[in-house]
Amino acid sequence: MKISIKKQIFGWSMYDFANTIFSALFITVYFPLFVVLKGGTAFHVGLVMSISMLLAGLLVPTLGGVADITRRKKLLLFMFTVLCCVFTFFTGFFGLLLVMVFGLLATFFFHASLDVYDALLVNISTKRNIGFVSGLGTAVGYLGTVLSVAIAYIIGLFYGFESISGIQIVFMAAALLFFGFSLFTFFFVEEASKIKIKKQHFVDAFKRVIFTIKNIKKFKSLWLFLFASFLYVDAANTATIFLFLFAKDQLGMGLIQFLPLYAIMAIAAVIGSLFFGKVTDKLGHKKTLAYVLILWIVVILILYFKTSYATFLLTGILGGALLGAIWTITRPMLVELAPKAKIAELFGYQGLTEKFSGVIGPVLFGFVAVNLGFKQSLLVVVALFLAGIIVLGFVKDKK
Repeated sequence: MKISIKKQIFGWSMYDFANTIFSALFITVYFPLFVVLKGGTAFHVGLVMSISMLLAGLLVPTLGGVADITRRKKLLLFMFTVLCCVFTFFTGFFGLLLVMVFGLLATFFFHASLDVYDALLVNISTKRNIGFVSGLGTAVGYLGTVLSVAIAYIIGLFYGFESISGIQIVFMAAALLFFGFSLFTFFFVEEASKIKIKKQHFVDAFKRVIFTIKNIKKFKSLWLFLFASFLYVDAANTATIFLFLFAKDQLGMGLIQFLPLYAIMAIAAVIGSLFFGKVTDKLGHKKTLAYVLILWIVVILILYFKTSYATFLLTGILGGALLGAIWTITRPMLVELAPKAKIAELFGYQGLTEKFSGVIGPVLFGFVAVNLGFKQSLLVVVALFLAGIIVLGFVKDKK
Protein backbone atom coordinates (compact mmCIF):
# COMPACT_ATOMS: atom_id res chain seq x y z
CA MET A 1 0.00 0.00 0.00
CA LYS A 2 1.46 3.35 -1.10
CA ILE A 3 1.98 5.90 1.64
CA SER A 4 0.59 9.40 0.93
CA ILE A 5 3.08 12.22 0.36
CA LYS A 6 1.68 14.15 3.34
CA LYS A 7 2.34 11.19 5.62
CA GLN A 8 5.84 10.83 4.17
CA ILE A 9 6.58 14.51 4.81
CA PHE A 10 5.33 14.04 8.37
CA GLY A 11 7.50 10.95 8.79
CA TRP A 12 10.56 12.75 7.41
CA SER A 13 9.96 15.77 9.66
CA MET A 14 9.75 13.56 12.74
CA TYR A 15 13.41 12.65 12.36
CA ASP A 16 14.20 16.33 12.85
CA PHE A 17 12.01 16.18 15.97
CA ALA A 18 13.90 13.11 17.20
CA ASN A 19 17.47 14.19 16.48
CA THR A 20 16.92 17.68 17.92
CA ILE A 21 16.04 16.08 21.26
CA PHE A 22 19.49 14.50 21.23
CA SER A 23 21.17 17.70 20.06
CA ALA A 24 19.49 19.83 22.73
CA LEU A 25 19.93 17.49 25.67
CA PHE A 26 23.32 16.01 24.82
CA ILE A 27 25.36 18.42 22.68
CA THR A 28 24.12 21.84 23.78
CA VAL A 29 23.49 21.40 27.51
CA TYR A 30 24.35 18.23 29.37
CA PHE A 31 27.44 16.76 27.73
CA PRO A 32 29.49 20.00 28.12
CA LEU A 33 28.25 20.29 31.72
CA PHE A 34 29.00 16.62 32.46
CA VAL A 35 32.56 16.97 31.14
CA VAL A 36 33.11 19.94 33.47
CA LEU A 37 31.62 18.04 36.43
CA LYS A 38 34.02 15.18 35.68
CA GLY A 39 37.00 17.54 35.88
CA GLY A 40 37.27 18.67 32.25
CA THR A 41 37.22 22.16 30.69
CA ALA A 42 35.69 23.95 27.71
CA PHE A 43 38.77 22.87 25.74
CA HIS A 44 37.97 19.17 26.42
CA VAL A 45 34.41 19.74 25.18
CA GLY A 46 35.67 21.43 22.02
CA LEU A 47 38.20 18.64 21.44
CA VAL A 48 35.53 15.91 21.60
CA MET A 49 33.20 17.79 19.26
CA SER A 50 36.01 18.56 16.83
CA ILE A 51 37.30 14.97 16.57
CA SER A 52 33.80 13.54 16.13
CA MET A 53 33.08 16.00 13.32
CA LEU A 54 36.44 15.24 11.69
CA LEU A 55 35.72 11.49 11.64
CA ALA A 56 32.23 12.04 10.26
CA GLY A 57 33.57 14.40 7.62
CA LEU A 58 36.11 11.85 6.40
CA LEU A 59 33.72 8.90 6.21
CA VAL A 60 30.28 10.26 5.32
CA PRO A 61 30.90 11.16 1.62
CA THR A 62 31.71 7.50 0.89
CA LEU A 63 28.74 6.31 2.94
CA GLY A 64 26.56 8.81 1.07
CA GLY A 65 27.88 7.35 -2.18
CA VAL A 66 26.80 3.89 -1.02
CA ALA A 67 23.33 5.32 -0.29
CA ASP A 68 23.17 6.80 -3.82
CA ILE A 69 24.29 3.57 -5.51
CA THR A 70 22.04 1.22 -3.53
CA ARG A 71 19.24 3.73 -2.80
CA ARG A 72 19.22 2.40 0.78
CA LYS A 73 19.38 5.70 2.67
CA LYS A 74 16.90 4.52 5.29
CA LEU A 75 18.99 1.46 6.19
CA LEU A 76 22.12 3.54 6.75
CA LEU A 77 20.09 6.10 8.67
CA PHE A 78 18.72 3.37 10.95
CA MET A 79 22.21 1.99 11.64
CA PHE A 80 23.64 5.41 12.53
CA THR A 81 20.65 6.22 14.73
CA VAL A 82 20.89 2.99 16.73
CA LEU A 83 24.63 3.37 17.30
CA CYS A 84 24.24 7.00 18.38
CA CYS A 85 21.54 6.02 20.87
CA VAL A 86 23.56 3.13 22.33
CA PHE A 87 26.62 5.28 23.05
CA THR A 88 24.46 8.12 24.38
CA PHE A 89 22.65 5.78 26.76
CA PHE A 90 25.90 4.64 28.43
CA THR A 91 27.95 7.87 28.33
CA GLY A 92 27.08 8.90 31.88
CA PHE A 93 28.51 5.87 33.67
CA PHE A 94 32.27 6.42 33.29
CA GLY A 95 35.17 8.66 34.27
CA LEU A 96 36.32 11.63 32.21
CA LEU A 97 38.32 9.71 29.58
CA LEU A 98 35.58 7.20 28.70
CA VAL A 99 32.93 9.93 28.92
CA MET A 100 34.87 11.76 26.22
CA VAL A 101 35.24 8.57 24.11
CA PHE A 102 31.55 7.62 24.35
CA GLY A 103 30.51 11.23 23.80
CA LEU A 104 32.75 11.38 20.74
CA LEU A 105 31.21 8.21 19.24
CA ALA A 106 27.64 9.29 20.02
CA THR A 107 28.25 12.66 18.38
CA PHE A 108 30.00 11.03 15.40
CA PHE A 109 27.03 8.78 14.59
CA PHE A 110 24.63 11.68 15.16
CA HIS A 111 26.42 13.83 12.57
CA ALA A 112 26.70 10.89 10.17
CA SER A 113 22.93 10.36 10.41
CA LEU A 114 22.12 13.98 9.56
CA ASP A 115 23.70 13.88 6.11
CA VAL A 116 21.84 10.72 5.09
CA TYR A 117 18.60 12.12 6.52
CA ASP A 118 19.00 15.41 4.63
CA ALA A 119 19.45 13.46 1.38
CA LEU A 120 15.97 11.95 1.86
CA LEU A 121 14.51 15.43 1.29
CA VAL A 122 14.46 14.87 -2.48
CA ASN A 123 12.26 11.79 -1.97
CA ILE A 124 9.38 13.77 -0.46
CA SER A 125 9.56 17.28 -2.01
CA THR A 126 9.48 19.15 -5.32
CA LYS A 127 11.43 22.16 -6.58
CA ARG A 128 8.47 24.43 -5.80
CA ASN A 129 8.00 23.38 -2.17
CA ILE A 130 11.45 22.17 -1.09
CA GLY A 131 12.12 25.29 1.01
CA PHE A 132 8.79 24.93 2.80
CA VAL A 133 9.30 21.20 3.45
CA SER A 134 12.83 21.81 4.71
CA GLY A 135 11.52 24.60 6.96
CA LEU A 136 8.72 22.37 8.22
CA GLY A 137 11.25 19.71 9.22
CA THR A 138 13.40 22.27 11.00
CA ALA A 139 10.35 23.73 12.79
CA VAL A 140 9.16 20.30 13.93
CA GLY A 141 12.72 19.65 15.07
CA TYR A 142 12.72 22.62 17.39
CA LEU A 143 9.43 21.47 18.87
CA GLY A 144 11.54 18.49 19.91
CA THR A 145 13.80 20.95 21.72
CA VAL A 146 10.82 22.31 23.64
CA LEU A 147 9.88 18.77 24.68
CA SER A 148 13.47 18.00 25.69
CA VAL A 149 13.61 21.10 27.88
CA ALA A 150 10.40 20.05 29.64
CA ILE A 151 11.80 16.56 30.24
CA ALA A 152 15.12 17.95 31.49
CA TYR A 153 13.28 20.29 33.85
CA ILE A 154 11.21 17.46 35.34
CA ILE A 155 14.30 15.27 35.79
CA GLY A 156 16.10 18.22 37.38
CA LEU A 157 13.32 18.76 39.92
CA PHE A 158 13.66 15.17 41.15
CA TYR A 159 17.41 14.53 40.82
CA GLY A 160 19.01 17.99 40.76
CA PHE A 161 19.73 20.20 37.78
CA GLU A 162 23.48 19.78 37.83
CA SER A 163 23.91 16.40 39.52
CA ILE A 164 25.70 13.33 38.15
CA SER A 165 22.66 11.08 38.68
CA GLY A 166 20.33 13.58 37.03
CA ILE A 167 22.53 13.87 33.94
CA GLN A 168 22.82 10.07 33.69
CA ILE A 169 19.03 9.87 33.49
CA VAL A 170 18.93 12.69 30.94
CA PHE A 171 21.40 10.81 28.70
CA MET A 172 19.29 7.65 28.88
CA ALA A 173 16.10 9.62 28.18
CA ALA A 174 17.73 11.36 25.20
CA ALA A 175 18.76 8.01 23.70
CA LEU A 176 15.32 6.42 24.12
CA LEU A 177 13.44 9.45 22.80
CA PHE A 178 15.74 9.86 19.79
CA PHE A 179 15.22 6.24 18.80
CA GLY A 180 11.50 6.16 19.59
CA PHE A 181 10.50 9.22 17.57
CA SER A 182 12.79 8.30 14.67
CA LEU A 183 10.63 5.23 14.06
CA PHE A 184 8.06 7.48 12.34
CA THR A 185 10.67 8.12 9.63
CA PHE A 186 11.54 4.47 9.16
CA PHE A 187 7.87 3.42 8.88
CA PHE A 188 6.42 6.33 6.86
CA VAL A 189 9.11 7.42 4.36
CA GLU A 190 9.13 5.20 1.28
CA GLU A 191 12.25 3.95 -0.45
CA ALA A 192 11.74 1.41 -3.22
CA SER A 193 15.21 -0.12 -3.40
CA LYS A 194 15.80 -3.58 -1.95
CA ILE A 195 19.41 -3.83 -3.11
CA LYS A 196 21.59 -5.61 -0.58
CA ILE A 197 24.59 -3.54 0.46
CA LYS A 198 27.86 -5.34 -0.35
CA LYS A 199 31.59 -4.59 0.05
CA GLN A 200 31.85 -3.68 -3.64
CA HIS A 201 29.38 -0.86 -3.11
CA PHE A 202 31.83 0.81 -0.70
CA VAL A 203 34.64 0.44 -3.25
CA ASP A 204 32.45 1.91 -6.00
CA ALA A 205 31.31 4.72 -3.72
CA PHE A 206 34.89 5.62 -2.83
CA LYS A 207 35.75 5.73 -6.56
CA ARG A 208 32.82 8.10 -7.09
CA VAL A 209 34.13 10.35 -4.34
CA ILE A 210 37.56 10.48 -6.01
CA PHE A 211 35.94 11.14 -9.42
CA THR A 212 33.88 14.02 -8.00
CA ILE A 213 36.96 15.58 -6.41
CA LYS A 214 38.96 15.26 -9.65
CA ASN A 215 36.15 16.93 -11.59
CA ILE A 216 35.77 19.78 -9.13
CA LYS A 217 35.71 22.43 -11.91
CA LYS A 218 32.38 21.07 -13.16
CA PHE A 219 30.77 21.93 -9.83
CA LYS A 220 32.40 25.32 -9.08
CA SER A 221 29.36 26.99 -7.49
CA LEU A 222 28.60 23.85 -5.52
CA TRP A 223 32.09 23.72 -4.02
CA LEU A 224 32.06 27.43 -3.25
CA PHE A 225 28.76 26.94 -1.45
CA LEU A 226 30.19 24.01 0.49
CA PHE A 227 33.12 26.20 1.54
CA ALA A 228 30.70 28.94 2.60
CA SER A 229 28.75 26.41 4.68
CA PHE A 230 32.08 25.23 6.09
CA LEU A 231 32.36 28.69 7.64
CA TYR A 232 28.85 29.72 8.65
CA VAL A 233 27.75 26.31 9.94
CA ASP A 234 30.91 26.19 12.04
CA ALA A 235 29.91 29.54 13.53
CA ALA A 236 26.36 28.36 14.27
CA ASN A 237 27.48 25.03 15.74
CA THR A 238 30.12 26.70 17.91
CA ALA A 239 27.58 29.17 19.28
CA THR A 240 25.19 26.31 20.06
CA ILE A 241 27.78 24.07 21.74
CA PHE A 242 28.96 26.78 24.14
CA LEU A 243 25.61 28.50 24.73
CA PHE A 244 25.07 27.20 28.26
CA LEU A 245 28.71 27.49 29.32
CA PHE A 246 28.70 31.12 28.12
CA ALA A 247 25.57 31.90 30.15
CA LYS A 248 27.04 30.14 33.18
CA ASP A 249 30.37 31.97 32.95
CA GLN A 250 29.18 35.46 32.01
CA LEU A 251 25.83 35.66 33.81
CA GLY A 252 26.20 33.10 36.59
CA MET A 253 23.20 31.26 35.15
CA GLY A 254 22.38 27.76 36.38
CA LEU A 255 20.38 25.15 34.49
CA ILE A 256 17.19 26.00 36.38
CA GLN A 257 17.34 29.52 34.88
CA PHE A 258 18.76 28.47 31.51
CA LEU A 259 16.27 25.76 30.51
CA PRO A 260 13.17 28.02 30.28
CA LEU A 261 15.17 30.50 28.18
CA TYR A 262 16.34 27.67 25.96
CA ALA A 263 12.73 26.62 25.41
CA ILE A 264 11.86 30.18 24.35
CA MET A 265 14.80 30.15 21.91
CA ALA A 266 13.55 26.85 20.47
CA ILE A 267 10.06 28.29 19.91
CA ALA A 268 11.70 31.22 18.11
CA ALA A 269 13.54 28.68 15.94
CA VAL A 270 10.22 27.04 15.03
CA ILE A 271 8.84 30.40 13.87
CA GLY A 272 12.06 31.30 12.06
CA SER A 273 12.14 27.96 10.24
CA LEU A 274 8.60 28.28 8.91
CA PHE A 275 9.00 31.96 8.03
CA PHE A 276 12.31 31.60 6.19
CA GLY A 277 11.11 28.41 4.49
CA LYS A 278 8.46 30.50 2.74
CA VAL A 279 10.84 33.41 2.13
CA THR A 280 13.57 31.29 0.51
CA ASP A 281 11.09 29.71 -1.94
CA LYS A 282 10.06 33.21 -3.08
CA LEU A 283 13.20 35.33 -2.71
CA GLY A 284 15.84 32.75 -3.60
CA HIS A 285 18.12 30.67 -1.42
CA LYS A 286 21.35 32.66 -1.80
CA LYS A 287 19.84 36.08 -1.15
CA THR A 288 17.85 34.86 1.85
CA LEU A 289 20.88 33.10 3.33
CA ALA A 290 23.03 36.24 2.96
CA TYR A 291 20.47 38.31 4.88
CA VAL A 292 20.35 35.66 7.61
CA LEU A 293 24.14 35.61 8.04
CA ILE A 294 24.31 39.41 8.25
CA LEU A 295 21.64 39.37 10.95
CA TRP A 296 23.65 36.71 12.82
CA ILE A 297 26.64 39.06 13.00
CA VAL A 298 24.45 41.87 14.33
CA VAL A 299 23.00 39.59 17.01
CA ILE A 300 26.42 38.36 18.21
CA LEU A 301 27.81 41.91 18.34
CA ILE A 302 24.85 43.08 20.43
CA LEU A 303 25.68 40.39 23.00
CA TYR A 304 29.39 41.23 22.82
CA PHE A 305 28.94 44.93 23.55
CA LYS A 306 26.16 44.48 26.12
CA THR A 307 26.26 41.19 28.02
CA SER A 308 23.28 41.06 30.38
CA TYR A 309 20.32 38.84 31.14
CA ALA A 310 18.08 41.03 28.95
CA THR A 311 20.43 41.02 25.93
CA PHE A 312 21.04 37.28 26.34
CA LEU A 313 17.29 36.70 26.13
CA LEU A 314 16.87 39.10 23.19
CA THR A 315 19.80 37.74 21.19
CA GLY A 316 18.81 34.19 22.13
CA ILE A 317 15.34 34.68 20.62
CA LEU A 318 16.75 36.32 17.47
CA GLY A 319 19.54 33.76 17.24
CA GLY A 320 17.04 30.93 17.64
CA ALA A 321 15.00 32.20 14.68
CA LEU A 322 18.17 32.62 12.60
CA LEU A 323 19.48 29.19 13.58
CA GLY A 324 16.28 27.65 12.27
CA ALA A 325 16.72 29.70 9.10
CA ILE A 326 20.24 28.37 8.47
CA TRP A 327 19.17 24.71 8.47
CA THR A 328 16.03 25.55 6.50
CA ILE A 329 17.87 27.30 3.65
CA THR A 330 21.05 25.20 3.45
CA ARG A 331 19.31 21.94 2.48
CA PRO A 332 17.30 23.21 -0.52
CA MET A 333 20.23 25.31 -1.78
CA LEU A 334 22.45 22.24 -1.88
CA VAL A 335 19.71 20.26 -3.66
CA GLU A 336 19.43 23.08 -6.20
CA LEU A 337 23.17 23.08 -6.94
CA ALA A 338 23.80 19.30 -6.85
CA PRO A 339 23.19 16.70 -9.62
CA LYS A 340 20.28 14.53 -8.50
CA ALA A 341 22.22 11.26 -8.97
CA LYS A 342 24.80 12.46 -6.44
CA ILE A 343 22.48 13.91 -3.78
CA ALA A 344 23.49 11.70 -0.84
CA GLU A 345 27.17 11.81 -1.80
CA LEU A 346 27.11 15.61 -2.01
CA PHE A 347 25.21 15.91 1.25
CA GLY A 348 28.11 13.85 2.51
CA TYR A 349 30.50 16.48 1.15
CA GLN A 350 28.45 19.14 2.89
CA GLY A 351 28.80 17.04 6.01
CA LEU A 352 32.53 16.81 5.35
CA THR A 353 32.92 20.58 5.08
CA GLU A 354 30.74 21.15 8.14
CA LYS A 355 32.60 18.55 10.20
CA PHE A 356 36.00 19.83 9.12
CA SER A 357 34.85 23.31 10.05
CA GLY A 358 33.76 21.86 13.37
CA VAL A 359 37.39 20.97 13.99
CA ILE A 360 38.24 24.69 13.95
CA GLY A 361 35.39 26.54 15.66
CA PRO A 362 34.89 24.65 18.94
CA VAL A 363 38.62 24.24 19.61
CA LEU A 364 39.36 27.89 18.79
CA PHE A 365 36.38 29.12 20.83
CA GLY A 366 37.36 26.89 23.76
CA PHE A 367 41.00 28.01 23.56
CA VAL A 368 40.08 31.71 23.53
CA ALA A 369 37.53 31.16 26.34
CA VAL A 370 40.13 29.52 28.58
CA ASN A 371 42.85 32.11 27.88
CA LEU A 372 40.99 35.39 27.21
CA GLY A 373 37.47 34.75 28.48
CA PHE A 374 34.13 33.71 27.00
CA LYS A 375 33.23 37.24 25.90
CA GLN A 376 36.23 37.51 23.57
CA SER A 377 35.32 34.11 22.11
CA LEU A 378 32.25 35.70 20.54
CA LEU A 379 34.57 37.41 18.04
CA VAL A 380 35.54 33.96 16.74
CA VAL A 381 31.89 33.38 15.82
CA VAL A 382 31.61 36.82 14.18
CA ALA A 383 34.72 36.19 12.06
CA LEU A 384 33.39 32.84 10.82
CA PHE A 385 30.01 34.29 9.84
CA LEU A 386 31.71 37.21 8.04
CA ALA A 387 33.97 34.87 6.08
CA GLY A 388 30.93 32.76 5.15
CA ILE A 389 29.16 35.81 3.70
CA ILE A 390 32.19 36.75 1.59
CA VAL A 391 32.50 33.26 0.06
CA LEU A 392 28.74 33.01 -0.49
CA GLY A 393 28.98 36.13 -2.66
CA PHE A 394 30.87 34.11 -5.30
CA VAL A 395 28.20 31.38 -5.54
CA LYS A 396 25.93 31.55 -8.60
CA ASP A 397 22.33 31.03 -7.50
CA LYS A 398 20.33 29.13 -10.13
CA LYS A 399 17.06 30.67 -9.05
